[in-house]
Amino acid sequence: MASANYEKAQELWHSFYRDVMYHQRYFISHPILDRLKEIAEKCELTLSPGSVYYRARIIDDKAASNEHMVAKCFGENSTEETRKWYRNKANKFRGLSKEGSYVPPNPDVIRDGRSNPRFIRYLYVAESPTTAVFEVRPLLYNAVNVSGIEVKELLRISNIAVDIDMNPEIEKSLDEWLLCFIQSAFSSPTNNPDDYIPTQIIAEYFRHLGYDGIRYSSSLHRGGYNLTIFDTSKCEAIFSTDLRLENIKIGLRPAIGAENIDGRFEYIIDNVPMRLDHKSGKLVEVQV
Repeated sequence: MASANYEKAQELWHSFYRDVMYHQRYFISHPILDRLKEIAEKCELTLSPGSVYYRARIIDDKAASNEHMVAKCFGENSTEETRKWYRNKANKFRGLSKEGSYVPPNPDVIRDGRSNPRFIRYLYVAESPTTAVFEVRPLLYNAVNVSGIEVKELLRISNIAVDIDMNPEIEKSLDEWLLCFIQSAFSSPTNNPDDYIPTQIIAEYFRHLGYDGIRYSSSLHRGGYNLTIFDTSKCEAIFSTDLRLENIKIGLRPAIGAENIDGRFEYIIDNVPMRLDHKSGKLVEVQV
């Protein structure tokens, strides 16, 4: 049975969603925003100058050719000086160039994102390179550029990161349940940019309150965290490197009601099919 706080948070979130989707979008007033203001004041954090975060981008060989340092230093118009520069220890960009590793400078190419409306440049980064790679969802053997993004000045961040386990029977406070619904909206996969409207409004509200960005949990990398920085001039790319995905490991457990007892696999742990041995209470490998 769902807890009372879960049901109240769900009702607030659905009310907010319906309001911004179908009734009003600008200069909105809603109880969920009032709650977020109080939550943000309690959970504020600061990013110090010199802090480094990570941004990943799947490298399309055709689209990225003009932005890649190999193309710039070894292309048709390259010189011996540029070829030497690529190998120089002072060159920190061994993947995409400094510009290619950052937010596109032309706002006309900026599409709707979780936090940004179309044409508005926001910076999306992760706290670890692993989380950054998870966020771009590379396929096996994709080339991925990972760049380091340095904070240039003190940033005031609204930290809304909480455990996003959505089991309604878990006892949590109203504020925790609200953040769970909000974070789920920030991270759930979608191909419909209209789904970004509620989170864009929440991001704009935090920006209106004077915050420089938002910190929230990654739904793609357990234990990972992402940040959205509103003013891209307050950070810069300081290095880049090329990586190629050579392996994907997955972990699966039985869905509710799907357990079996006839010896077939119930779990997949790091790509290995396994089942629970009820005598020992341990997972054992299953030959398939």
